[in-house]
Parts: sequence; structure tokens; C-alpha cells
Amino acid sequence: MPEELLFPGDFIVNAEEFLPGMGTYVEEGKVYAAEVGTAKKDLDKREVSVESKSRTPTMQKRGLEVMGIVAKTSEKAAFVDLFPFESDKHRFAPIQASTVLRVNNIRSGFVKDLRDEFKIGDIVRVKILEAEPQNVVVSTEGPNLGVIKAFCVKCRTPLDKDGKDLVCPACGWKDHRHMAKDYREAQA
Repeated sequence: MPEELLFPGDFIVNAEEFLPGMGTYVEEGKVYAAEVGTAKKDLDKREVSVESKSRTPTMQKRGLEVMGIVAKTSEKAAFVDLFPFESDKHRFAPIQASTVLRVNNIRSGFVKDLRDEFKIGDIVRVKILEAEPQNVVVSTEGPNLGVIKAFCVKCRTPLDKDGKDLVCPACGWKDHRHMAKDYREAQA
């Protein structure tokens, strides 16, 4: 029997039966398809996902690593403007332009002030923890996540990695960021 093709908004299962996975969303206790594809159930994890059958851009969904630019910072949060991109695996088109990175989602352990880890203008890679129609929760906890390109706060020159810190090759300013392991090697 061929697999049933699902379209965005098609009911899959009740959220009590399976957790929502990639390509799905939950509304009023029911799991729905967020993209065109077929349902895949992982019985071990009790999770249902939708395997995409389309070439349309991927919208935000749990587990997806995306990029953005830090637009505003405060002690407890940073506003990150997500931007569209294309990679070997998928194309990403954000539904909403901005999301909030909260201080408790930066890394394991205590972070007193988010402004010590991120600055306005930093290009970051974040992971989507939760994706709902009006809210996206992101994290930088993990070796591939964090700042992938930073700029000097004095002269706006891209900063070079110097051990665990950063240094400006133009003016010598030293700074610190929560860097991804591939800082300045990633496409940004």
C-alpha cells in the first residue's frame, strides 16, 4: 500500500500518542503536517515526523540549525534576525524575521550577562528548540553553535581567533564571544 501524501495542515496523530518531530507542528493537542511529505513514526522515541517530498524552502522547525545576525542585546536576551540561506541539505526561509536568544539557552552553566557572549552585528548559528507559529525558541548550546563571525566594537573589522578569545587585526582590540568551533571557517 503506498504511503499517504500529506499537505501542510493535514492531521497526523494526537499529541498524546506521538511527540511532534521535524516537519510537524502541534495545535490544540493534535500533530499536523507542516510541509508536503509522508509521515514517519519512530516507535522508540514515540515521535512522528514528515519526510519532505517537495523542493520548497524549509521553514523553521525543531532541531534545524539556522543563521542570523544579532540585532540587539541586553543582560538576559539577544534579538537575532534570522536570514534565508541554502545549503547542501536544505533551503531555509524564516517565517518571522526575529527570534530571542535567552541567556539560559547559551550554554550549560551560568552566564551572568549575555552581552559578555554576544555583540550587536555578530553572525551566529543557532539551533531551533521550539517552533510555533508566533514564537521560535533558539539555543547556542553545542560545539557547532554560537558566533561564526564577529566584528571589532571599535573599528568594525572582522575579528580573528586568538586561542579562546578574539583580536582585531586592525586596531589590536581584544574581545570574547561564545564562538562556534568553526569560527570564521563557516560560510556567512
